[in-house]
Order: sequence, then C-alpha cells, then structure tokens
Amino acid sequence: MKGALSRAQELSPSVYDIAAVALVDGPQQAVCVQWLIEHRRTPTAWGAPPEVNWYDAYLSTYAAALALYNGGHRSLAEPPLAALAALVPQDPTGVLETLTFGGLVDALDRFCADHGWPVPRHPEPVRAVVERERGKWRRMRSWDRFLDPHVSIAGYCAERVYGDDDIDTAAFLEAFQAPNGSISNTPGASAFFLLDAQRRGEEVEEPGRIERLRHYLHTCPVPVGYLDWVPHFTTAWTVMFEDAAGTVPTTKPAALDALCVDLQHPSGLLCTVSTLDGAVTIPGDSDSTACAMLAARITGRQVPDSSRLDLLYDPSQGCYRTFLFEHDPSVTTNIHMAAVLALEGRHDRLTQVLLWLTQAVGEGRTLCKWHLSPLYALGELARVMAGIDHPLAGPLCVQAVERLLGMQNPDGGWGLHGSTAEESGYAIHGLAAAAGGHGRAYAPKTTDALGSAHAYLTTRPPRETALWLGKTLYCLRPLVPVLQSTALALTERATQGRR
Repeated sequence: MKGALSRAQELSPSVYDIAAVALVDGPQQAVCVQWLIEHRRTPTAWGAPPEVNWYDAYLSTYAAALALYNGGHRSLAEPPLAALAALVPQDPTGVLETLTFGGLVDALDRFCADHGWPVPRHPEPVRAVVERERGKWRRMRSWDRFLDPHVSIAGYCAERVYGDDDIDTAAFLEAFQAPNGSISNTPGASAFFLLDAQRRGEEVEEPGRIERLRHYLHTCPVPVGYLDWVPHFTTAWTVMFEDAAGTVPTTKPAALDALCVDLQHPSGLLCTVSTLDGAVTIPGDSDSTACAMLAARITGRQVPDSSRLDLLYDPSQGCYRTFLFEHDPSVTTNIHMAAVLALEGRHDRLTQVLLWLTQAVGEGRTLCKWHLSPLYALGELARVMAGIDHPLAGPLCVQAVERLLGMQNPDGGWGLHGSTAEESGYAIHGLAAAAGGHGRAYAPKTTDALGSAHAYLTTRPPRETALWLGKTLYCLRPLVPVLQSTALALTERATQGRR
C-alpha cells in the first residue's frame, strides 16, 4: 500500500454503508452504485463468503441489491434478492453476529415497504434476530438517557429511527449530530436518518442541521467505511506492538497528544471516534480506554487512574463490560483491563478479573466478540498474561500458548480461513512474549514455530482481510503493516537465537 492513508481510508470499505448512502438522492448516488456493481463477490452476492460470516454476506447483499434496485438496475438487483435465503446455512449457529444486524435488516425492510417494493421473505434465523433487535430498541427508547450520547449508542443505531414515528427527530439530531454533519460519524445511520426525515416531510427546528447532514452524505468519499474514522485505535495498538517488538516507534507525537487529551474526557472513557472536534456522539468504552492507557504509559505520558472505569465493572461476575448494559462481556476487554490493573497494583480487582478469564477460557470462550478470529484473543491472552506476576496469569498464558502452537498452518502462518499477516501477528506476539515469561517450558516448540512463521512472513506479501466485527466485517488497514513489521522483527530475533 503506497502512501499514508487518510483518516477516511483507515477502515476497509463497507458494502452496507456504501449501499445505504446510495439510497439517498444526490451526486454521490451514481458513484456508490457503480462501486457496488464493480465489487460484487459473485453475480448475486456481496460481502464475506457465507461460510466465513453469513451475517455479513446477508446484510451486504440485501443492502447492495436494494441500492441497485433503487438506482434503476433492477435486472442486476432481482437475482441477488431472490437468492438471499441461500446465504443462510442449514446450521446458522456458531457464527459471530455482526453488530445491530437485526435492526439493519428491519430498516431495509421498512424502506422496501415504504416504496411499495416486495419485502424479502427472510429465513427463520434472520427473523429471530430482527425480533430480538426490535425488543432491544423498544427498551432503549424507554430509557431516560436514550438521548445522552455519553452513554447511549442510539446515534450509532440511527437506522432504527427509520419508520419510527415516536422518535423526536429534532431532539435526536441535536443529540447525535457530529460536527462534520453526520449522525455519530456513521454513514449508514446518517443515510437512514435523512431518509426518515424526508419520509416524514417535517420541518426541523434548525433546518441548517438537515442541510449539514445532507451535505455530509453528498460529499462522502466513496468507498466509505462503517465509521468515518477511529484514530486512537491505530495509535494505541501501534505503540503497544512496537514496544513489545522493540522496534523504532513510528507514531507521530500529535497522535499521542490527541489520544492523551481524549483520555482526560470527563466521562472517564475514551471515545473511539475521538471528541477533539468538540462533540461526543458515540459513548466511550473500557477496551479502547484500557489500550489507550497502556499506550500512554509506554510513552511516558500522564495516565488517569483506572478507577474511572469502575462504572463498567460488574461485581456480580467479576469482570468489566465494554459498554454500559452490554449483555455478554468481552474476553479481550478483560485481558486489557487486567494489564492496566496489574500496572496499577490493584491486586484484588486483578484477581477477580483473572478468575473470570480463567472460567471463560476453561469453558472454551476464547473468541472475542469484536473479532472473527480466535487468534486475536489467544494472542492477546498469551502476550498480556506473560507480563503479569500473578498465580492465575501463568496458567492462562500456558493455555493460550498450547492453543496457538496447535493452530499454526502448514505454511508457517496463522489464520482461521488461510494464513494472514494480521492473525499471524497476534500469534507471534503472544508466543514471543510467553517464551520470555510463563511459557518458558514451551521455548523449543515456540522457537520452531517462530522460525516457520519467519519463512511465511518473508515469502508472502501481507493482505488486508476483514476480520473485525462492526455493522459489517472490516479491516483496520494501518494495523496490518504494523503487525507485519513487528512480527517480522520478533521472528528474526528468534531465528537468530537458534543459529
């Protein structure tokens, strides 16, 4: 990849969001439709292969086909719509659900119905998720902080506003409109909110807000990602991985300054899309905050106390929630919180989190809800636990090492659906850290594995693979070369020691 990526290019293209933006009349429409025509995975499908993630395949195909139908390409749209049900496997379980899947399908259905188009007959697994998401939306609406962007993700889910006449459009727009005119820096949510405002035909108290939203959509750089940007994500992970590998730091001081300013936000949580433009439109989360705190420590910057995150600690389970009211706690969120707690010497709280992780790993729950590959969680478990001096950390590290060694592919890399630089990077960082800590007993096997990994990294060019779970699968593009270069440094060190 040549040249530096702009903020808008950091996330790989989102078929769903491009399709949603294409539903809005304007100069961007033809460009979006053409992109969709040129980026079909098959003549009747978009997104990931269904065997990789059928939720992504289903939503991407449904949204893209509607965009083509709306754009006058009905001969191209009708076959994919007719073949939608075939994207759902006979056994739909065991696959990570993309975020707000049911709500997005429901919004697309409402758009169809409003335009007098036939609404697809969804398979039962899809209908079940749609019904569940409807119930969740009703509960969200009844919450007294529904319109508080410091704690509410309603802006991120603004597609749900479409067809919901109980929503106060003006109040919602005031609460969740970002300075760039979008709704919560999310193209798909922004598109459906504007479509609903047009459906209602109502005048908003501040018409300038609607015009700013329309301008945002008309000027979206195509292709768009599922968020406009996630600046601190790249900064924090780059610092952590380069520090672990002992490579020359590449993060710009201005990026670190911005991260540290956002760490001091009064909410106590770091916002994924940043608040430096003066607005909070998506609440912060404990995982992003923990990783930012670790990066700030590494670079010698001032770090707030982790007690600010205690509002997301669940004492009944002994773990941290990523967001308020999160149903299933995240494994990697608690791995990163354990790293922060260990550095701060909060031994009692650390013990509780490690006990929760021990139970989760013992039950086989080593798949992170934010990532498609188990190698992310296992690599982080090995890497972080290797540096924690606690009786419970050692066994967790060893279990991760055993799994990682057993998952290496014949080509020397790691990957759930074929080796990738990203998944290999997580595994290599975990094994390299463990070899100098709790995983010393596996040092000979680890050295051999890293030697094979070195051969993989030096003979296969890195490829971008959509592994992170948002509304669709996405790749955090700047992270791939960081993982490639730092993993290569670690494997070179291992192979030199073997000579």
